[in-house]
Amino acid sequence: MDHLPGNLLVAGLLGLAGDVTGGGLRRAGRRLRLEFAFPAFGELEGGVDLHCGGAGDTLELTATQSVGGTTRDICRGTVTVLPEPALPEATPPLPLPAAGPAGGSGRGGTATLTAPAERTLATPADPRLVHRADLSTVMLGAPTETPDGGFTCAVLRCPSLAPPGDLRDPIEVIEAARQLVLMLGHIANGHAFDTHVVWIDLAADIPAAPPAGLPLHVSWRRPPGKPRPRTAFDMGLHAGTADLGTIRLVTHTMSPAAYRKVRAA
Repeated sequence: MDHLPGNLLVAGLLGLAGDVTGGGLRRAGRRLRLEFAFPAFGELEGGVDLHCGGAGDTLELTATQSVGGTTRDICRGTVTVLPEPALPEATPPLPLPAAGPAGGSGRGGTATLTAPAERTLATPADPRLVHRADLSTVMLGAPTETPDGGFTCAVLRCPSLAPPGDLRDPIEVIEAARQLVLMLGHIANGHAFDTHVVWIDLAADIPAAPPAGLPLHVSWRRPPGKPRPRTAFDMGLHAGTADLGTIRLVTHTMSPAAYRKVRAA
């Protein structure tokens, strides 16, 4: 599944699960354990149906699509609601960025990391690194890198995703992780900007509704060895020095020519 429709399917399925549970997926004092697989590409033609079943604390979620008389799963998984230990104290929420076009970001698929003192938490990262054209949709602050290969970005607010009230939505964290994987492809793995990123699996253990005023960061540490087309990105979610959760995205990258060949098969 291409990364953007994959994220939209997860958002839709979590929204359906939230409706089924009467808003139970976005409440303080709870955390979510998510597991999703993406067994097939979604197509532009053919409607997509979302399904939610199961009982108790675990719901089974499936997205199906009918194309050419054949119905198949394009996303399936589960969400489990668990009790959440107390989170760190929140601070006043950061202002949401104003909508507007993104500026340029240089040539050749390279970027310069910016030290924390040079950017504020409310300043978006280079939009080109996360494949965004509107600054208001950039969910990450400028990346910082440690000598041991660790990368960290602040999680910003996105007006189109931020719900009303003083709690974040879990899809905000998933979208931040999606953008971090795109960014890492360029600044850590040297991918060209036309590289296609396909989702294979997504797993997360995150707070269901962290306070909007709680400054969050996502992190990733470079594993040993050379980057491979199929990669598991194990990311952490943090508030200051507190570890709040984990997100794991398994992706496969391919050139435009390889992508066209796969999609034509």
